[in-house]
Amino acid sequence: MKIFFLLLFWSLWYVNFSARTVISPLLPIIEDEFALRHAVAGSIFSFLSVGYTITLLLSGALSPRIGYKRTIAMGFLILMMSLFFLRYATTYTSLAVAFLFIGLGAGIYLPSAIPLITEVFEREHWGKAIAFHETGASFSVFSIPLLTAIALRILNWRTIFFVLSAACLIVCVFFCIFSPDPSPQKEKKARFSSVLHRRDFWIMATLWVFAASCALGLYSVIPLFLVKENGMRLETANTIFGFSRIGGVIVAIIAGFLVDRYGAKRILFLVILLTGLSTMNLALAQTIPLLVVMLFVQATIYPAFFPVALVAISRLTASNERSIFAGTTMAIGVIIGIGLTPVILGAVADVWNFRVGIFSLGAFTAISCISLKGIRGI
Repeated sequence: MKIFFLLLFWSLWYVNFSARTVISPLLPIIEDEFALRHAVAGSIFSFLSVGYTITLLLSGALSPRIGYKRTIAMGFLILMMSLFFLRYATTYTSLAVAFLFIGLGAGIYLPSAIPLITEVFEREHWGKAIAFHETGASFSVFSIPLLTAIALRILNWRTIFFVLSAACLIVCVFFCIFSPDPSPQKEKKARFSSVLHRRDFWIMATLWVFAASCALGLYSVIPLFLVKENGMRLETANTIFGFSRIGGVIVAIIAGFLVDRYGAKRILFLVILLTGLSTMNLALAQTIPLLVVMLFVQATIYPAFFPVALVAISRLTASNERSIFAGTTMAIGVIIGIGLTPVILGAVADVWNFRVGIFSLGAFTAISCISLKGIRGI
């Protein structure tokens, strides 16, 4: 029964994550159809991130009141409706509003899912369970560009959002029928201010910012980088882009086993350092073959961060504050790492090129691993 439960939540996370990852391989088409500059196209992710951040913060307060299951179902309902209406967007304003609501729907899920998983599985198995769940995101990053490249041969780009809306409906129905619904524990309510005063919270939030920037923040502009700056055809770029993500699925699972054996702090240090260095080398690659190799290397390393970070957060927190700590950490990471990073990288590209922004991001990420010295007990 635990395996079925984990597979069900894997499906929810895959569809939830795909609602966001599908935007990047479609961005060159959206940019051309709406006649947008790189920075303006990147700002689409800012609206997505604002919505995502709002519900990440609210999810910690909603779950104890209405339950984890109802909270997740409500998020998928918002997500499904937003994806459905996105196909009718005709102006930049309507596009921005649709992405805002996609973020609102998507952000509710994870702060409620992690407490559920840690309640169902024993503490010594948290690393493996969370890592397997997190492969839903890694598999989405790998598969969605490939599926998008195939779908664009027969479907209009707007229809792809309708298909994702239908997928949200299907997984939500299965979730509502089969998922267990344990009530949040009746413990002393955690105060938001007490979380903000913790040093380990700000360290985890900082690391999440840089990891999110090197993951979805960079992911958002890679197709533009490949098409506009390196002269690739869109279909070729999306195909290479998708296949470069395949290693992340395996690495996320390996990280789950390693964190249960060696501890989260050592694994986090290594992952953050290597993510920064590989991102820098992605910018330094001067030939297409070397660029493709570095895409594979960088995309294989960074997915290990998120399951390990979630295990670290679970070990740093009591059950009554876990949702608030996790939701707020992710909210900061999303609004800066995913919301602002594409805009900044796009603006830098408008003035210089994408390589300058990507190299700088990698350098700051590598340096940030030093902050882990301030965390104990993970």
